[in-house]
Amino acid sequence: MRLFLAALTLLATPSYAFSPPNFALNLNRAHAQEGAVSSQSYDYIIAGGGLAGCVLAERLSQDPSKKVLLLEAGGADYKNKFIKIPAGILRLFKSKFDWQHETKGERDCNGRNIFLARGKVLGGSSCTNVLLHHRGTKADYDNWGVEGWKGDDVLPYFKNVQDDTTGRDSKFHGTGGEWTMSEVRYQNPLSKKFLEVAGEDLGVNDDFNNWDQPQTGAGRFQVSEKNGRRESGATAFLEKALKRKNVTVRTGAMIRQIDFASTSAVGVTYNIVNDDTNTPFSPSLAPNGEVILTAGAIASPQILMASGIGPRDHLEDLSIPVISDLPGVGENLQDHPAALVSFETPKKGVSVTSKLRIMGTKLNNPIPILKWFIRGRGELTSVGCDHGAFVSTPGNEDAAQPNLQLRFLPARALGPDGMTTFTQFRNTKKHNDGYSFQSVATRAKSTGRVRLASSNTHIKPVIDGGYLSAEEDVKTLREGIKLGRQLGAKFGEYVGKEVYPGPSVKSDDEIDEYVRNSVHTANALVGTCKMGDDALSVVSRDLKVKGVTGVRVADSSIFPSIPGGQTGTPTVMVATRAAEMIAKGDETEQGKAIKEDMKGKVMVGV
Repeated sequence: MRLFLAALTLLATPSYAFSPPNFALNLNRAHAQEGAVSSQSYDYIIAGGGLAGCVLAERLSQDPSKKVLLLEAGGADYKNKFIKIPAGILRLFKSKFDWQHETKGERDCNGRNIFLARGKVLGGSSCTNVLLHHRGTKADYDNWGVEGWKGDDVLPYFKNVQDDTTGRDSKFHGTGGEWTMSEVRYQNPLSKKFLEVAGEDLGVNDDFNNWDQPQTGAGRFQVSEKNGRRESGATAFLEKALKRKNVTVRTGAMIRQIDFASTSAVGVTYNIVNDDTNTPFSPSLAPNGEVILTAGAIASPQILMASGIGPRDHLEDLSIPVISDLPGVGENLQDHPAALVSFETPKKGVSVTSKLRIMGTKLNNPIPILKWFIRGRGELTSVGCDHGAFVSTPGNEDAAQPNLQLRFLPARALGPDGMTTFTQFRNTKKHNDGYSFQSVATRAKSTGRVRLASSNTHIKPVIDGGYLSAEEDVKTLREGIKLGRQLGAKFGEYVGKEVYPGPSVKSDDEIDEYVRNSVHTANALVGTCKMGDDALSVVSRDLKVKGVTGVRVADSSIFPSIPGGQTGTPTVMVATRAAEMIAKGDETEQGKAIKEDMKGKVMVGV
C-alpha cells in the first residue's frame, strides 16, 4: 500500500529545480560563495555543464593534481522526476529546464519563428532530449575531412565509453563504459504494427550503429537509458566527478567572457543568474591551464564572440574589442528539420497518450506509474519515438547515406508542428487515439548562423536557423510525407482518417507549402565552431581555437557537418577524445601527429 501511494504521488507533487538565491536575504552570502570560488586558480575551467562538460569534468578530474571548475548557467536539479522518467519529456519542453530559444523570421518557412529546446540544467540537453542512441555512419566522419577524425579513428572512442546492455556485435559496441545503450522496456501495439508494415516495405535493420551493414531499414531505436531511467551526462559522468575533492561545480553561473592577456586566456568572468547587481566573478587559470568551451552550438559561439573571437565587422558593430578575427564563429549552424504525418485510429485506448491518462481527464493513470516505480518498465520508459527507419528517398545523391529518418510515434499529433504535442499534452484534457510519422532530414544541407544581440550574454543571441534554405531538404521532407502516408494507410484495423497534413494537401506544391508552414526542429544543433582547415573553421583538429592560446571547444558545435543520427552520442565521443588530448597532450599518437603537422604552419585568425 505504501508503494502504491508513493507511485500515485510521484507525478502529482511538484519538484523544484535549482533556485537562485533569495537575493533580498542572501545576496551577501551568494557573493561570498562565488568570491571564494573565483579567488582561486584552476587547471581547467569548463564553460558549460551540458553533456560534453560533464564528460570532461569526469575525465580531467581523474588526475588528483589538477583542479577543475565547471560553470553552468542552468540549475542543478538533474535528478528531477520528470528528467529521470523518459516519458517525463512531455513536461520538459518550455519549462524551467529549457532555454526556450527561437529562431527569428525564417525566410524559407514563410517568416515563422522556430522553437529550439535546449537543456537548462546540469547535463544540458541530455536531460531533455529523446534519448536516441545513434552515431550516424562511418562515412559521416570520413566526410568531415579532418585528419585523425575519420570513422576508423573515432570508433574506439564510441566503444570505450559505451555500456551496451543489448548484446550487439562487439566489433561496434563496447561494455563497461559510462554511456549506456539499452532497449526501451515497452512496446506499444501500434509500434509493433509499424515494424510489421515498415519491415515489409523498407526492410529490417537490427542495429543502426553497425557500420558493416547499410543504415537503411526499419527497426527499434536503442536509447540512453539505464534500468528504464534516463541516462544523462550528469548521471553517467558528473556524479563520479562530484565525489572528488579537486572538482568545483557552480550552477546559476552565466559566463560573460573569456579573459585574455593579449591572446592568451587567463580565466573567465561570470555573473550569478538573476543577480541584478551583475557583480563579476573572475576565476583564473593556473599556469598552462585551459578554458574549455562546452556550452553547445548556440552558447559556445555566443561566448566566443562576447570574448572578442569572431567576425571582426560584427564584433566592432557591438564595440567588442577583437582578439581573434574568425569569420566562421557562429556560422555553419545545422539541424535536423522535421515534418509529420498523423492519423487518428478508431481503436480506443491503444495510443500511449491514452494509456498515460485516466480517460477523459488530465489525471495520471497510476498503473504506468506503478510499473515504472517498482520495476523500471512500462509506458513511462518510452519517449514515444523509439521505433523508426532510415531511408534513402528518390533523388538522394548518395544512396549509401540515407537522407531521411522516419520516427514513429504511437500517438496522434496535436498540431502539424511536431513540438506542439510535446509542449501541449500536459494541458490537454482530450487526446484522441492515433499514430504519427515524423520525417527528419537526417543529413540536411541547409545552414544558418548565430549572432550576438548584445555583448551581454544574459541576452539571448539572434538565431537564423536557415531551415529549408537548401531545396534538397524540402524534397527530402516531401518524400517523407509521402512515405508516412503510404505506411499509415497499411495499418489495417488501426487505420483512421489522416489528420495532418490532411486529405486536401495533395500536389507536390501543396506538400511543400505544408512543410514550410509546419517544419520544426528535431533538436540536433551542431556546427557553429567548426573544426577544420578552411577559412570558416574555428578550431583546429586538436580543438584549439585559432588565433589564441589556452582555449578549446569540445562539444557539438565543432562538427563540420551533421551526422545522420542523433547528436548526443557523437558529442560524448568528441568530449572523450578532447579529454584525452588535454590530459595527455603530445604523449598521444594524435598529439604527436598534430604537433608534427603544425610545424611551419601559420595559424589564421590572429
